[in-house]
Amino acid sequence: MTSTTSSQTSPARVLRSSLRLLVPAVVVGSVLLGAPALADVPEGWSDPDPVSAMDFLLVLILLPLGAAALVALLFYAPILARGEKLSTRSTPVEDQWLGGPRGGRAELEQSKAPAEETGGASGSW
Repeated sequence: MTSTTSSQTSPARVLRSSLRLLVPAVVVGSVLLGAPALADVPEGWSDPDPVSAMDFLLVLILLPLGAAALVALLFYAPILARGEKLSTRSTPVEDQWLGGPRGGRAELEQSKAPAEETGGASGSW
């Protein structure tokens, strides 16, 4: 069985190939055409004092790292307070019922109500 190739290309293929050429051209063109502003400081404004290296490190490096450490501490403090392990080798939690009774199923079985009082599909007004 022989297959015939079409001399026409699909619109999707044309779009993909044109985007492959257009995107890098736009990026290179915007970098080459971009220039720094050449305006002077207005007369009424003052020249700011130069920023020291310590101020630079404090604002751009130490403050974000401190904020990240604070968020990590707020996240891990309750976990460590409960005595849970942070290791990935710890045994996984088999059953975890969020918002359920602390005693688990045993507590539910103690408080079974008759079917007439529970509502559900057989509930009535």
